[in-house]
Amino acid sequence: MKSDKKTKTAPALSRGLKLMEFLAGSAEPQSLTAIASQMDIAMSTAFTLCATLVDAGYVEKHGVSYQLTLKVLDLASSKIRHSEIVDLFNEACEDIDLIKKNGATLTMLDGPDVFFIAVRNSPQPLGVTFRPGTRLPACCMASGRALLSSLTNEEVCELYPNEEIPQMTKANPRFRSELLEILAETRASGHSREIKGTRPHMYSYGALVSSPNGRAVAGVALSLHEEDMTPEVEIEAVEAIQSLGARLSQFSSVLG
Repeated sequence: MKSDKKTKTAPALSRGLKLMEFLAGSAEPQSLTAIASQMDIAMSTAFTLCATLVDAGYVEKHGVSYQLTLKVLDLASSKIRHSEIVDLFNEACEDIDLIKKNGATLTMLDGPDVFFIAVRNSPQPLGVTFRPGTRLPACCMASGRALLSSLTNEEVCELYPNEEIPQMTKANPRFRSELLEILAETRASGHSREIKGTRPHMYSYGALVSSPNGRAVAGVALSLHEEDMTPEVEIEAVEAIQSLGARLSQFSSVLG
């Protein structure tokens, strides 16, 4: 016999979480009018929710608009730091000489973005420092391109419905058609490349972390300084990142 009991929830908390999700998916700060309209709530309720989150430090006010603060990253980082996969990633990086001496990242695909699970920032002056919890456009990152290459072109177009796609620098492809060509090359070669697309002197190579049935669950990337690059180093970099991806694929169940 089915129970008629309903699960008790906290409506105010649910609305607050939905507000944070809305702001997280917004590229620009959002006004109370936009928030109230999106969430189908009264302006007074929207104001109360925003004021509460501002007071807690998770939202900040810009004029008459609101956006998330970096404090939300602390929530994700706390979970990530205690994840088994981070230890496995760090151990694997220590065992691969080129990766040990340079920077490496482990990311997962979240819509059109990659979410950084673990990072080893390079001792080289690459001009960029990643941190767990960072979210960046997948089309601009070596690990992201590796992950996108596991999708069909139709699935990629669903993630990027417009022909013009996000760019971090002018070295990144500006149009979706260019990205699809890059992904075709990635599928053919078994690794991805991102040259000067994040920083002017940064070369990155990416590979997939896959489950036993071949499903892509994460991406890894190795970053090197332009001054260190030679044809021989590039070959070594591709071998190193593919080796890292293959090793972590043995523990893909940890990533889900």
